[in-house]
Amino acid sequence: MKYRCPYCRHELEKLLDPKCPYCGRFMTIKNALRDKATAAAAGEKHRARHRSIERIKRDYEQKKSELHGQLPPSLFRSPTFYLGVMVVFALVGVLLFSAADKSVENKKKSLHQRAMQHVDVLAEALGRYHFHAGVYPSDEQGLAALVRDPDVAKWNGPYINLLRKDPWNTEFIYEVNQGGVPTVFSCGPDKQRGTADDIMPDPECFNPGTEWTNGWVSAAERLPGVIILSEDPTSSKSEE
Repeated sequence: MKYRCPYCRHELEKLLDPKCPYCGRFMTIKNALRDKATAAAAGEKHRARHRSIERIKRDYEQKKSELHGQLPPSLFRSPTFYLGVMVVFALVGVLLFSAADKSVENKKKSLHQRAMQHVDVLAEALGRYHFHAGVYPSDEQGLAALVRDPDVAKWNGPYINLLRKDPWNTEFIYEVNQGGVPTVFSCGPDKQRGTADDIMPDPECFNPGTEWTNGWVSAAERLPGVIILSEDPTSSKSEE
């Protein structure tokens, strides 16, 4: 729709501004005409956007059909194709090997951390045993004295719920030297004592302090319905 300036009589393609671009005079534009011109401009903008979207869709469908089409036979005779396949397989192999190696390393680290936690718990339990009994268990009594009463005065255990082996299914080593100082450790992955992978507790764990004594009660009260067989240290607990 075209318009004409009432002053200079020039034709105008669009009537969005009341000022004539030719003579510079201001025209009186009725609201209806102004709304119609605005709607026409908006419609043209919408159609342009629609055409752009349709063009993008056509390009997408064309690329999609090209990718899903059959591979040309000449591709399989190209050395570049086989080189690319070898590179892809090599990358996949490296990624799989790296993932497997990382998994094994994490498992080893987890076992080592568990062993460190176990020896620290044993050291702390020995410290509590010493707090009550005044001495550490003898070599003959061993770590079993932390679970069952070895017929020692003032024993107030059990100090651990269960005596387990280390993560490599090896017994923990426990010894007391002539000065009465205890040693407890795991032999580590090689299961041989005196090697570099032996896992020792934090020495501070042997001194548990006194805060834990608040609320500490005897084993009979802590485990109702269970009898501690103090007559035979090697015997197990039985229920009433």
